[in-house]
Amino acid sequence: MPYIFKTRTFGPNAKGDTLTFEELDESLLFLSQSIATNLTSSINRGKNFILVDSDNSPEDNALEFSSSYVEAKNLSPSLNNRVALLVTPGKYSFSSDFNVDTQYIDIVSLTGDRDVLITGSSTLNVTANDVYLRGINVYDKNFTIGDNLSLLKMNNCKGGDNSFGGTPDATPGATASIGVMVTGRFVDCEGGDFSFGGNGLAYGTFLNCIGGDSSFGFDCYGTFEDCTGGDWSFGGEHNIEGGSFKNCVGGENSFASIGDIKEGATLEDCTGGFESFASSPLSVISGKLQKCILTSGSFNTFNVIVPGGLNLCINEDNTTT
Repeated sequence: MPYIFKTRTFGPNAKGDTLTFEELDESLLFLSQSIATNLTSSINRGKNFILVDSDNSPEDNALEFSSSYVEAKNLSPSLNNRVALLVTPGKYSFSSDFNVDTQYIDIVSLTGDRDVLITGSSTLNVTANDVYLRGINVYDKNFTIGDNLSLLKMNNCKGGDNSFGGTPDATPGATASIGVMVTGRFVDCEGGDFSFGGNGLAYGTFLNCIGGDSSFGFDCYGTFEDCTGGDWSFGGEHNIEGGSFKNCVGGENSFASIGDIKEGATLEDCTGGFESFASSPLSVISGKLQKCILTSGSFNTFNVIVPGGLNLCINEDNTTT
């Protein structure tokens, strides 16, 4: 859905325009760049933005970050009155996890690069639904997000294992359960093992994202383009319930390795390793695969049922299925 967003006094869009996500991103970046060229001036606050500086120690920078977030809450953010924290490049070390818990407050790097560095042992925990985050790097920590945040937008962010809605495997003897449902939109983001709904449900939009082993859902149903996962990724341990997969790469046992690729799912120009693409004798392929590549072994044509199909898919030995 489009953002109903009143643009600032200056920017590429007229004030009061209804913006798409891409236009919102361009508008915020335009504002950031305008302020970045005037950092010596007094332009550090506005009706809809607050500049967060990083001139001090990581701990003091984090305090300013936190106080600026409280200040943003006091600006009465709403669907028609979004507020942006424009965060300058630098290190921010919080004494405890920073909670992104208020809708309509966007937190974006001043440059658009991945240069808002969350150091120390704490991370970000996103529970607000309608927010936009850009250029935040928590290193190898869990960039935590809540369940089913369908309006969440994240661009060029980085975390470690279990980031962006991932859930680790259950400890021995414990009962396993389905983890977080990851909806929303993720562009140019990077996580570790079990990221992007690992052991949960990857039901959002993922563009040019990178995950480790067991990433991109226990089950998948969304839009995946130019994404890369490790072994057991893209529903590797269960099903691809539907959705679109274009030019994605998984490791061994990926793309519903021991589950089903169900009707409504389309996979195009995707690459998987050994025993990928619903290869189990009990698996069913009722979705459509086109020009996909299996780097080890051959596609299991016995698993294909109507209306599914394999079209110009390439086996390890370069034969076409």
